[in-house]
Amino acid sequence: MPATSPTLPRLAYTVPEVAAMLAEPQGSIKKHCQTQALRGAYKTGGKTSPWRIPRNAIDYYQKTRSNQ
Repeated sequence: MPATSPTLPRLAYTVPEVAAMLAEPQGSIKKHCQTQALRGAYKTGGKTSPWRIPRNAIDYYQKTRSNQ
């Protein structure tokens, strides 16, 4: 009987996932990644690769956005 592996924590989210979480347009999320409003967002490869957004970047954005 194979051992079951525990579920690994989610390391990063995609732009559509974060847009849904924050109820913002995907274009805004991409802009936030580019301007580092979502600090820690990164691309997985070259210029055309998709953005990946870690949970702590989302948390930081929500904290700083609520102060504005």
